[in-house]
Amino acid sequence: MGAGDKRWPPVSCHPPIDSYEASTMSSLNRTSGTPPIGAFFGALGLTFVVLTGVIIRSTWQNQPLPIDSWWHDLLAAHRNALADAGARLLNVFGGTWSIVAVVAILIAVLLLRRRWREALRIGVTVAAASGASTVLKLLIARPRPLDGIVDTGLDSFPSGHTTTAAALTVAIALAFPHMWSWVLAAAWVPVMAVSRTYLLVDWATDVLTGAVLGASVALIVAAAITAVFRKTAERNTLRPPQLALRSPVRNPTEWKHSSHDRNPA
Repeated sequence: MGAGDKRWPPVSCHPPIDSYEASTMSSLNRTSGTPPIGAFFGALGLTFVVLTGVIIRSTWQNQPLPIDSWWHDLLAAHRNALADAGARLLNVFGGTWSIVAVVAILIAVLLLRRRWREALRIGVTVAAASGASTVLKLLIARPRPLDGIVDTGLDSFPSGHTTTAAALTVAIALAFPHMWSWVLAAAWVPVMAVSRTYLLVDWATDVLTGAVLGASVALIVAAAITAVFRKTAERNTLRPPQLALRSPVRNPTEWKHSSHDRNPA
């Protein structure tokens, strides 16, 4: 080949794909067959809660289990003015209207920041967990302890305060998986659970199942919303690529001839 000949780079016959689009496609292909492990554990948690409720209602006739009686008597015998004040504060802060206000403010902030998925995940989780707790209360109809020191509803299984506390904090931790969010969930849920039994309005098994119920609903909702957003991303990403406009490829001989035509001697 002569010195004046120019080498043309090889031209791919495949249409170009944006690098971000290609990486997204690769990620989707890798995860499309992965089972939703969070939903699996969430389903196990819901099964545990429902079976526990059935056993308490049918086998124990809604009476407290031995662990319930032991924990209740222990807290009833040990009272403290500071603990009373803290538990009463949590009773108000963890109530329905307080949780609604907190969730509404949190969702508004996320929407202003265009965090649609996180806002949807937290809102749906708290609403679904609260609804599931209410349905189970009506079905199991377990009476509360008779010596409760604050006014509350009639049915105790599962603990509504503990359910919403777990649902909200675990949903936040799943939406923002950082150290602070998991520490918040690990601290807030046990504190709320103990406060309910300290006020003598819930049995120990009520707060245990409430914590499991809230966390399970958070896992299931997170898995469901992730799947929906993934399917949407697949439809948007795996669209027919646009063919790139390329000039016809000419061999070096044609290129030399055209150059001579444009620049006659």
